[in-house]
Amino acid sequence: MTGMQLDRGRLVKLCGMFGSDHDGDPAAAAAAADRLIRDAGLRWSDVILPALAARPSPRSYTAAEAVEFVLNRWDLLNDWEIGFAEGIQRQRTPLSRKQREILDRLVEKVRRAEARAV
Repeated sequence: MTGMQLDRGRLVKLCGMFGSDHDGDPAAAAAAADRLIRDAGLRWSDVILPALAARPSPRSYTAAEAVEFVLNRWDLLNDWEIGFAEGIQRQRTPLSRKQREILDRLVEKVRRAEARAV
């Protein structure tokens, strides 16, 4: 197996088990994840550091883009969050700092949910 053949979906699932409350699950998942990476001829730094460097800053998008992003994934939001995003969409004044922070959190929530679905 080469680095190009790393099963990233499996790696994500294994890493998700690191916090398991079941005895032995975190250790077994960590060992399996480590084996998966090493079998691909990679090291942990080969997997983690490029992802950190490539990640855009949370505010690399406009408020309008963020609202469109979260509303296109409305099924991942609760009713209040949908209403908040729709209200921001109609708003004609600049967002307050608090509104922008909430919108950024919604974007991150949707991104995390999509990453878990892989």
